[in-house]
Amino acid sequence: MIFTKIRKRDGRIASFDKERIINALFKAFEAAAEKDGEKCEELANIVVEKLNQKYKEKTKETPTIEEVQDLVEETLIENGFAKVAKAYILYRHKRAEIRKEKQIILDKEEIDEVDKHFDINALRVLKSRYLKKNSEGKVIESPKQLFERVAIHTALPELLYDERVFNKDGILRGKINFVKTHREENPEAEKFFKLEGKLKIGKYVLNRFHIKFLYHAFARFQSHGFAKIDFGELIKKLQNNEFDNHERTIDEFYEIMVSRKFMPNTPTIANFGNFLGMGSACFVLDIDDSIESIMDTLKNAAVIFKSGGGLGYNFSKLRPQGDFIHKTGGVSSGPLTFMRLFDTMTEVVKQGGIRRGANMGIMNSNHPDAEEFITAKEGNKALKNFNISVLMMPDFWDFYKKDQPYPLINPRTGQTAKYVSPKLLFDKIVYQAWESGEPGVIFHDHLNKYNPFLKHLGPIVSTNPCGELPLYPNESCNLASINLWAFVQRENKTSKKNFFDWQDFERTIKTATRFLDNVIDINFFPLSSIEEMSLNTRKIGLGVMGLGDLLFDLEIPYNSPAGLNFMEKIAEFLNYHSKSESIELAKKRGKFSYYDKSFYREGKLPFSAFEDKSSWNFDWQKISQDIKKYGIRNSVTTVVAPTGSISMIAGCSSGIEPVYSLIFQKQVSVGSFYYVDSVFEQTMLREGLFDEIFIKQVLENNGSLQAVPYVPPNLKKVFVVAHDISPEDHIKALAGFQKWIDSSISKTINFSNRATIEQMKKSYLLAYELKCKDVTVFRDQSIQNQVLTTKELKENVDKKQETDKDKDVKEKPGFIRLKDEKAEGMVVYRDPSAIANNENGVNQNSEAKLVICPKCASALTHKEGCISCSVCGWGLCA
Repeated sequence: MIFTKIRKRDGRIASFDKERIINALFKAFEAAAEKDGEKCEELANIVVEKLNQKYKEKTKETPTIEEVQDLVEETLIENGFAKVAKAYILYRHKRAEIRKEKQIILDKEEIDEVDKHFDINALRVLKSRYLKKNSEGKVIESPKQLFERVAIHTALPELLYDERVFNKDGILRGKINFVKTHREENPEAEKFFKLEGKLKIGKYVLNRFHIKFLYHAFARFQSHGFAKIDFGELIKKLQNNEFDNHERTIDEFYEIMVSRKFMPNTPTIANFGNFLGMGSACFVLDIDDSIESIMDTLKNAAVIFKSGGGLGYNFSKLRPQGDFIHKTGGVSSGPLTFMRLFDTMTEVVKQGGIRRGANMGIMNSNHPDAEEFITAKEGNKALKNFNISVLMMPDFWDFYKKDQPYPLINPRTGQTAKYVSPKLLFDKIVYQAWESGEPGVIFHDHLNKYNPFLKHLGPIVSTNPCGELPLYPNESCNLASINLWAFVQRENKTSKKNFFDWQDFERTIKTATRFLDNVIDINFFPLSSIEEMSLNTRKIGLGVMGLGDLLFDLEIPYNSPAGLNFMEKIAEFLNYHSKSESIELAKKRGKFSYYDKSFYREGKLPFSAFEDKSSWNFDWQKISQDIKKYGIRNSVTTVVAPTGSISMIAGCSSGIEPVYSLIFQKQVSVGSFYYVDSVFEQTMLREGLFDEIFIKQVLENNGSLQAVPYVPPNLKKVFVVAHDISPEDHIKALAGFQKWIDSSISKTINFSNRATIEQMKKSYLLAYELKCKDVTVFRDQSIQNQVLTTKELKENVDKKQETDKDKDVKEKPGFIRLKDEKAEGMVVYRDPSAIANNENGVNQNSEAKLVICPKCASALTHKEGCISCSVCGWGLCA
């Protein structure tokens, strides 16, 4: 080629890449349902030759993107591909619409290269929840700046572990001369904060909050004797650009986020490089049987919610309702009364000003108030800021199998308060879950069998709000998820066959493990007690999302032996490489403090598959021996957490859930919008099945393909959605992952509205038999009463409906495709002829069912133990 560069729309000069022309042509052939996609490279070569002819005499000029696209259109028409040319022209037009909408959302004159990576819904979520705003609510930060500030902040511990700073032996050297405790604000440190904008790591500039929390982390580091120098010397090294070698780590952290391969949890995105500096998502607090302990926990919970975390508590230490109180001679009001107090506090304290807090309330199955606890959320009329779960104590199953009276124990006296039928108690749990979606069930024995600290710290009896993270009191965990769908590659440009890039997945796992370990060191914990315990156990929670989309793209049915085998392979791979990297970190930084209180020194590992060598694809015995030799940095490394907001940012399906629906409908006053799964759309276009009638048929069948008669059976097998999959297959998927996951898994077992109580009961027992640690179920339309009243719903929806997008398309006739984004989870179509029967498509009864999003009036989904909107990201829990 005579030219090697191209001019972007924003004026930037970039390297010319012929592959981008080939990709665009291939999409056009696919959209036009043409079978000559193998000609894409040949056509791209013609375009390049035309550019060579045009610029052979203009060597100082650079082609523009618009010129290249004009030549693509011209070449298609000249070579007899008029239908494809039309598809390509429509593609250009749609891309222009997308750019315009992104500019409106971000209030920018021109979008940049990072904005292009994220779809419109992702940018809306980033804008509403994460991008910095001024006092007037105006966005003052771009997505690129957000991911830079998070990457810089997370990489700061690299400076602390630099050999010029780090003393691994932890021997105190010199005087801690400028701070009493590392959690205190210190006037002497202010001089360092004033260096904002003047300190850099390579090309990355540190803001005030980077410096502030580096100071706090260093002071903690120094108080433990790990620093060879003082903070002033560290700052001088920064001023002298001595730490520029760590620019590469920032690059790595930044790249895995902007490429949508990896996203940390919400507190990290919101708080790193920002005021609060708290990156952990999940905490557990203890509650002892005294009014002082209850109120101290209530206060500490409010502090944690203010910082952006979710909380779990076990209320089983509290004496039952009606029990005697020595000091007053009165009687106890019981645990449920105090739970209502916590619920009210949660209602008024927002997490970091971003969202309302989420709680997990747990009660042991043998508590005297267990029966009242089970029905506490009946009809979803109370404890609206709580998920609740019953902790099935190990002895319960012996009584259950023998059908003998089950003793309920007063925690104050340790004596039996009464007996109940274990079968009736369990049936009551199942019925309430059938009726209201709660309580969930946690299996005490499975939860603790692979708990590394069971012998020294006792059993874990609490989890975080969505149940996937067992924690001791005052423990915390920072979470993140890898987007599996981002590792799909096509064999070649004309092939329909995709494959999974295991090498890139491995690289990302190792970078993500280091990222999460760094979060612990730079984190500003909300309470000193939480800081101490978190540093002792150093738990991290690396999980996955995008599984549903990945299986669609690889044409593997979710509910098949091949699907289950692939899931287990993913889980083992994730666990192996996160453990391997944690061992490498231990070699350089030291093992976690409570290592000698764990079973790692005995050669054990914290997941059940370690006991089944026939299931191994890696040398786990070597991992065990390496941990005994070198230690391990993190006591647990893997968990599958809910990914509501971050999966929307990444543009993929949630967690390990199957795709919930192939199509979602959103009704507004100007018509209907259809959100279509993009892999599904591309496949149906390729098969020549995709049109307006087809979309409406799928929608009429609740987003499922199964009842559409003319769709080939092989496609029906691949494109299964949550309600197409039997509860038994949901549980098998959960159990398959659980074999390899250290902590637990947030997943909903979906039941149809017609499911019986007995069917649900069998599923619970199957989950226990397959060694799941906990189980959450949801029967379609089982929640009877709406959390927000219809009036509140209508007011919120009215404020949201008249968006710029709606205004732009009001006058356009016909069935219009509005989005076409690379790797976008949902593509939007609009049908202006389908005017909503009422303003927002909302049931006008005073007590509507909780099926409509109060923010955008789209259908709600129930997955990962939470109620959420797949269109705008609204949700009732984390």
